[in-house]
Amino acid sequence: MVLYTHTVSQGKRVPVDLAVYPKAARYLEGHRERLESRDYVAEAGRAWYEIWVPQDPEAWRLPKLVFRDIAEEPMFWIDREGAVVNGDCYWLAVDDGRVDLLYLAVAVGNSTFIEAFYDHRFNNKLYAGRRRFITQYVQEFPLPNPDSEIARKMIQIAKRLCDADSPNDSHRLASELDSLTWKAFGLGDKE
Repeated sequence: MVLYTHTVSQGKRVPVDLAVYPKAARYLEGHRERLESRDYVAEAGRAWYEIWVPQDPEAWRLPKLVFRDIAEEPMFWIDREGAVVNGDCYWLAVDDGRVDLLYLAVAVGNSTFIEAFYDHRFNNKLYAGRRRFITQYVQEFPLPNPDSEIARKMIQIAKRLCDADSPNDSHRLASELDSLTWKAFGLGDKE
């Protein structure tokens, strides 16, 4: 069960009416003192039970690219089932039917190319060699022209990889995709 304190009304995100959810209201009341101690929530004019950074519940149903905030290696995947994303991840959704862009992004995002790009462009490693995959970095990740022949091939392989059942197939497809990603940017493997 997920307790989420926002809903959408007339196209705007609003806090839920706790009177409609008595069990949730009882649960939150049991933690009211701690929740009310969050001055930044009160100062922002929010209800005592609201979460600080609400998501858009309407967008959960859309296909989305999900990625870990902190990881040694990039870890991007596609959610096609409308999952609620954990707080240690970021996500972006497409609502215009251009799902192929998500597959292209997952191909580039999981590549050794993007690791090298990240390390050269941002040079920001945390403890134990971990990287932060926050929006300000990820939004600068390059994508090849989605209409190019190599990008279309990358999209097809990424789709097959997302649906692969066997570890052998997954490894082979990931290796092929990694090599293509370097080539898409005019580079040989791991230059």
